[in-house]
Amino acid sequence: MYGGASALLLFNIVFMGQAVLAGNLVPIVPIVAGILTAAGLLVIVYTEHRARLADKRDHRRISRVANQLENPLRSLQEDLTNVTAASDALPGEARFVLKRMETKSKILLENIRDVFLTLQAQEGKLAQDVRTYDLCALVQEAIQRLQPVASARNVELDAKKYCQDAAVKVDKRLFLIALIHLMENGILYTLKPGKVNVSVTRGAKAARVLVEDRGVGIKEEDINVVFQPFARGHAAHQFDPDGIGVGLTLSRLIIREFGGNLSWQPRRDSAGSEFEVTLPLVRV
Repeated sequence: MYGGASALLLFNIVFMGQAVLAGNLVPIVPIVAGILTAAGLLVIVYTEHRARLADKRDHRRISRVANQLENPLRSLQEDLTNVTAASDALPGEARFVLKRMETKSKILLENIRDVFLTLQAQEGKLAQDVRTYDLCALVQEAIQRLQPVASARNVELDAKKYCQDAAVKVDKRLFLIALIHLMENGILYTLKPGKVNVSVTRGAKAARVLVEDRGVGIKEEDINVVFQPFARGHAAHQFDPDGIGVGLTLSRLIIREFGGNLSWQPRRDSAGSEFEVTLPLVRV
């Protein structure tokens, strides 16, 4: 784009010089218009380039801060976990406060991790250990990790697989982060008591994971910001006060890195949302 605009500007200047030397002033107006257009394109391209460089610098700074915050917070969480495990002699209220501090520190660590990964994904690839896995097994592992959260919120996680040997190529750690975000969203935004359905199906070339909840859904005015980083819906704080609005953004970036896609639509038959993950199958 930059080279094209520069060439256009140069050609117009040459044509203008030739017209002036020849004493032919008829084409001067369109040539001047062409020069101004090319100059305007150059300014736009240059400004956009500077903005991209500034964004990269900001991303690196935020990533560095996030990384520096993670280590002391992880150490704090480990200390809180150890103290909580040995807190049987403490009064009930003190044990409750310690447990709440441990939970909040875990949430804070996950938020910092998500910001760090989102900024990294916007600049390049995240995956470091891509291997072939059975998609059904990955979904089951994500569900097992979320069972305590679902039970605490009186939400049932109902999983069904309609296929066998759905082999996909992913980085397991990253893909589980994406899956857990999708399922956890369903749990958090489902009215209690409730149910979140997770199903796995396989086609000829791709496998699909569908996460359906019967929650509050996404309001029409929030539809355009579903996958925008740090954007949250009007009712988000009521159901997920600790969220920062990067979970869905990060999930889509991760899934796209493995050649898949993440899409959203409202449930057809009732309130709630449907998030669909598609991934290409691999031959094993």
